[in-house]
Parts: sequence; C-alpha cells; structure tokens
Amino acid sequence: AHGVTVSMYSAPAHILYDGVPVLQSSSVNFQIQTDNKDVLTLLLGRAGHSRGAKKCSVQVENAIPLAGYEIDWPAVAAAQAEIALSFKIANKTYNCVGDVRDVDIRSGVDNANTMSFTFHGRIVGVV
Repeated sequence: AHGVTVSMYSAPAHILYDGVPVLQSSSVNFQIQTDNKDVLTLLLGRAGHSRGAKKCSVQVENAIPLAGYEIDWPAVAAAQAEIALSFKIANKTYNCVGDVRDVDIRSGVDNANTMSFTFHGRIVGVV
C-alpha cells in the first residue's frame, strides 16, 4: 500500500531422471566444479591458473512413499551405468550424464523414511 513492490522468485529446483521429473525429492543440491589449479611461481606468486576437468555433482534427498521407492536408486547405483540426470531451476535446465553413487537410506523415530544419493557427472548442455 506504500509503494512496496513484492518480488517474485523462482520455483523450487527439481531433478529429472531420463527426462521425467522426480517428484519425491525433499532437497537437491547442484554443484559445478572446474578443478582449475593455481599456477604458482617463485617470483610472481599466483601467476594465473590452468584449466581443470569440469564436472558436476548433484546431491538429492528423497522421501520414501508407503508404496515403495519412486525410483530404485540403490539399483541404479549398483548397475554402475552412465545415466542422464537433469537439474532444473530458474528457467534453466542443466543436462548431465554420469553415475549414481553413495546411496544412503535412513529410518528413525519421528522421521519420515528417506533415501539420499549423489550423482557425479558432466554437463552436456544447458537449455
């Protein structure tokens, strides 16, 4: 009423497995690592950097429905195969290929059953 503008912000992020949204995710964390290395010299100190092998990782936590896993992430990890995983946020989709590692299933008193995993890969396109 006093000229205050309400800002609109992007919707929550989500992942897609083979192009299909993963609905049961309760949190997602997307990281891009360049693995660049400092070039250090005796007289110049940090003289610059050398380019590293770029990679990405996605950490996901999922709720486990009563009917069972939405996606059988332990089986995906056990297959040790390369898969397509996308991370979508703020009208951008980061399409990646890589593998699923580090599956962690948790159950505890007064907590929903959850399963988390980490995906390691590379970005193959951004749309």
